[in-house]
Amino acid sequence: MLFPKTIKLAMLPTPVEKWRRIPHVSDDYNIFIKRDDLTGFGLSGNKVRKLEFLAYDAIKKGCDTLITCGGVQSNHARATAIISAQLGLKSHLVLFKEEVPKLDGNLFLDKMTNAKIKYISSEEYEYVDEIMEKLKKNLKRKGQNGYVIPEGGSNALGIWGYIKACLEVKSQIDSLGLRIDKIITAVSSGGTYSGLYIGKKLLNWKVEIIGFNIRETSKIATQRIKSLVQSYKENFKQKFSFKEDEIKVIDGYVGKGYGKSRKIELDLIKSVSKNTGIILDPVYTGKAMLGLVDQINLGNFSKKEKILFLHTGGGFGLFPIKEKFFSRSSIPKGA
Repeated sequence: MLFPKTIKLAMLPTPVEKWRRIPHVSDDYNIFIKRDDLTGFGLSGNKVRKLEFLAYDAIKKGCDTLITCGGVQSNHARATAIISAQLGLKSHLVLFKEEVPKLDGNLFLDKMTNAKIKYISSEEYEYVDEIMEKLKKNLKRKGQNGYVIPEGGSNALGIWGYIKACLEVKSQIDSLGLRIDKIITAVSSGGTYSGLYIGKKLLNWKVEIIGFNIRETSKIATQRIKSLVQSYKENFKQKFSFKEDEIKVIDGYVGKGYGKSRKIELDLIKSVSKNTGIILDPVYTGKAMLGLVDQINLGNFSKKEKILFLHTGGGFGLFPIKEKFFSRSSIPKGA
């Protein structure tokens, strides 16, 4: 398969491991984990795979500034800011916030790389694409050539990151002599799911991609994925058939909303850390993991199936909410 050109930024391939001692799940289940939390340090997580394609395109077009958006603790915005610094580019981030943000986690790293940040409200975020285009025009008047990257790096070019990742996973499990029946991932902007879905189609791989939406509804997530797949087909002249009912996104685990955590999610993250040494994040993988555990306990996944959980990173998002895991009174004196 011929891929568009990239800049190598991620540490690949990331490992596939057997995942044992998962809380509330019998070890009779065959669960594996794809460690995309190990794509790097500052560039940890799934976003860097998409940005390898997008950053190359920006430089090829003579751009000197990357413009993108997200929540105040956006993993994608942090990865974009760090990639900009590595490549000698400037970065402008449009971030929505509902309260005064803590200078911690991803936001702290954004600041460390000298990213320029424009804060907007969650209501304004509905028009974030227009806001970024206006920012690009303003920068042009100042002599800067901006390149707008959509939320999550999710567009027809960016999703190549997870088409390529799908080939990587298939090669790894084949070399291990495994058969994988389902791949589990969190779904937000839809780029990761779309890339995996297209990848399995191009490979003619009979694996089911299961998403858990971590904001909005599964219907909205499905439409977003459908639009991305269609855009990819049109832009890259790929011929494969797909039906909307093949897109599997399970609803019910958004909880309080995007980036907002309930006790049940935080308790599971803490328990997974303690029992398996895998650190999940509160926005994406914590909610996807809750969905997986719940669906197993509801009897919707079989012990005969081999399941691969995609760890999309995001660990920096834990730091701004650390007090929700440990109160000051629970920390021993002198610690």
